[in-house]
Amino acid sequence: QVNYLYDPLHPSVLKLVDLTLRAGRHAKIPVAMCGEMAGDPRYTRLLLGLGLQEFSTHPSNLLEIKQIVNRSRISELEKPARKILNTTVPTRITSLVDTLNG
Repeated sequence: QVNYLYDPLHPSVLKLVDLTLRAGRHAKIPVAMCGEMAGDPRYTRLLLGLGLQEFSTHPSNLLEIKQIVNRSRISELEKPARKILNTTVPTRITSLVDTLNG
């Protein structure tokens, strides 16, 4: 039983996502994300700000995530995403993500 350990906004998880996205860009290899985090609309703007361009999600979330992507300006998400990435306190990260989502 490890469900209680699941926290997509844990600083280590975010750093791993960022590291993966940066490595993909450096190697000119597309990076896609599937699973809980990619399919949760609460994290879409953050992931866009970190540079994720390919999301795989359950069909029930597809329209909402697509709307968020279409309404977002990547250039406006990069700075807040970096701020979140540089934050080490999980509760503060949650607050910053809530602010990012307006």
